[in-house]
Amino acid sequence: MLPLKNKNYNLEYQAFSRYIKGQPIPKNQIIILGLKSLVAFGEMLIRYIPGGVGYKLRYWFYKATLKHLGKEALIDVGVFLNGWKNISIGEYTWIDSGCRIEAMLGEITIGKRVHIAPYAIIGAREPVVIEDYAAVGAGAKIYANSEYPGEGKRMSGPMIPEEYKAFYSKKIILGKDCCVGTEAVLLPGAQIGEGAVVGANAVVTKPVKAWTIVAGVPAKVIGKRAKVTMPDL
Repeated sequence: MLPLKNKNYNLEYQAFSRYIKGQPIPKNQIIILGLKSLVAFGEMLIRYIPGGVGYKLRYWFYKATLKHLGKEALIDVGVFLNGWKNISIGEYTWIDSGCRIEAMLGEITIGKRVHIAPYAIIGAREPVVIEDYAAVGAGAKIYANSEYPGEGKRMSGPMIPEEYKAFYSKKIILGKDCCVGTEAVLLPGAQIGEGAVVGANAVVTKPVKAWTIVAGVPAKVIGKRAKVTMPDL
């Protein structure tokens, strides 16, 4: 089992690691995890409530459970947030319907007035930082950890121990005012500079300079964008 840098969910991590190795999980861990799941049951009840009532109920719930939730943030219907203690969301930010944010193993910080469009996925083993005024398109995927072919190890996903996998993880940063297009994929180490634009369906594995436009697989520079001159809100 590889050590976790972020220890907030170390108990869950240890229990799952024992499970996939066929080892017994101590009874005290089962009891603690069972009690925690009661709070998650409350989340399930409010996840799909539509309209203004749903927005308010989810805001109050996540205000009490997330590391930080800014004023007037919107959590839409069908959003899955895992790893509440590792998630920070800024003011006037909208997490749109069907998004999935996985922060059990690493911290995710989202700035103010950000839009995460429907069905986007963010997964953190290392920190993921999305700065103010950024936009993430529908169906985009942001992964701070992945697997690769090499070292004679497997690429079998979560159901084998991590020490058996060719595994790597790196921090991801989306700079202020950047825009990530529909269905784009950001892999470990992607750092999107301020104001940069990532085209739809692009795959980014390396840093992207500020105010550039990239597209393709792998992503390459195809143009430049004018700097934002509007004042901050």
